[in-house]
Amino acid sequence: MSAGYTLEELLIARMAREYRGNAIGVGATILSDLSARLARVLWVPDMFLMTASRGAADPDASAKSLCDEWVLDRTSRMSLDWVEMFHLVAHNRLQIWLGAVQIDRLGASNISVLGSWDKPKVQMVGARGVPDDLWGCERLCYHMRRQTTRSFVEQVDFVCSFGYGERREQFGARAAKPGMVVSDLGVYDFDPSGGGMRIVSLHPGVRFEDVQKRTGFPLPRPSGVMAVTAEPTAQELHVIREVIDPHGIRRLDGDGTDTLLMELWQQELDRAGVSAAN
Repeated sequence: MSAGYTLEELLIARMAREYRGNAIGVGATILSDLSARLARVLWVPDMFLMTASRGAADPDASAKSLCDEWVLDRTSRMSLDWVEMFHLVAHNRLQIWLGAVQIDRLGASNISVLGSWDKPKVQMVGARGVPDDLWGCERLCYHMRRQTTRSFVEQVDFVCSFGYGERREQFGARAAKPGMVVSDLGVYDFDPSGGGMRIVSLHPGVRFEDVQKRTGFPLPRPSGVMAVTAEPTAQELHVIREVIDPHGIRRLDGDGTDTLLMELWQQELDRAGVSAAN
């Protein structure tokens, strides 16, 4: 990335441009949460924000914390139970960026198992709320931190959300269409006619050949000049760095080490005037 911004800041800014008003922004990853806050501050003032547990709605776009559930609860306008949440999903009020482990050529996602269901190589978090979101969300967008041939695959090992094609038609699924996918290399969407993943833009300095080497299926090369992902503006960087993430929690997305986590946790203890021994 440019010396003027980090990859995390580029992704936050790009993801933020997909939110609309009169809806609820749900951040399922650190970067997607920050992207919803950025959109709320700069462009979508009537968008509700949701905490990670989806319990407290419409908190202010305050600085992100490792203790969001407690911090944001103080500014929330309402508390939602699960029945109310399902009503909001069914009425297409949620807009979501999900973190997936696998995404395939037609847009299906997987966060459950790698390998066969009967004898998986890796057991992950399970489908969690993804099948619930299939009931009414207009589309599901995905943030993939690292694009490889193991994360961008021809067919996912386990279907947590539908892509385009035969399986979607078999179950008569109409909602939760595959939306945008943002990775460390570029931005993608899907041909609704079943033609598969398409390149929307590549990040500055990324070549098509680089992307194809790290994709587990053939990508169609766009005709004409390859679009380049817009760099974050000075205003976006100011809001990210000074308003919504002054403590740099976004760094956990690229460096989820214990050392960084403990550094951030100690900073929060210091701000609260609490001794780590307590």
